[in-house]
Parts: sequence; structure tokens; C-alpha cells
Amino acid sequence: MRYYRQLRGLTTRQLAEKLNIVPATVLAYEQERFPIPYEISIAAAETLHISEELLFDDFCIFISAPYTEILHTVRKRYGLNQVDFAQKAGISPSIYAKWEAGNRRPSRKMYQQLKAIYPEI
Repeated sequence: MRYYRQLRGLTTRQLAEKLNIVPATVLAYEQERFPIPYEISIAAAETLHISEELLFDDFCIFISAPYTEILHTVRKRYGLNQVDFAQKAGISPSIYAKWEAGNRRPSRKMYQQLKAIYPEI
């Protein structure tokens, strides 16, 4: 992010203001102290006039894929129904059904939990 911010001639404060976050958070993203959330990646990419994929980590790639199709495909590959797939991953079946239907989006933590059981996700 730092490279593209500097390329556009923006200070940390200017980028932070455009993203409605504090400058310290921009610095933390630039120093890779924690991952850039999906929504911030999208907004930053738009502000910096770059492809959002340049800022995406594996979770953001999963969310944008779209994740509903990935979940459905992987579940079918295992030959499991939604309840069994969710229970194997330690996730509530009702929440999982909402994810696969696209009515809710998994959190980063839940994505990591799914990925631990189903690495191809």
C-alpha cells in the first residue's frame, strides 16, 4: 500500500482521511502488522487507482471469488450436505447455510476455521 500511496503523492494522513480511518491504521496496514479488511482494500484500491487484488490477502481473494461458489463446490466435492460440512468444520449449520446462500459473509476467523478443515478453500 505504501508504494501506491507514495506513487499517487498522498501522505499517510491524506489516505487515512479518504478511507475514514486514522493514520496509524494506514501505517499498520503498510507495515503488514495486520491484514487490510476487505472493505478497506476496495476503498483504498479505488482511491489509489489500482486493482484491488494488489491489496488482497487470501481472505479477501476468497470473499471476492465469490465465496458462495467456492463453498458450494468444495462441499459437493466432499459429497456432504450443508449440515455435515458445517459440523465437520465446527461451524453452526444455520450460519453456514446463510454463507452458501450469500445472505451473510464469513468473518476472517471463520474463514480460517474452514480453511483448516478444507484446505482447498
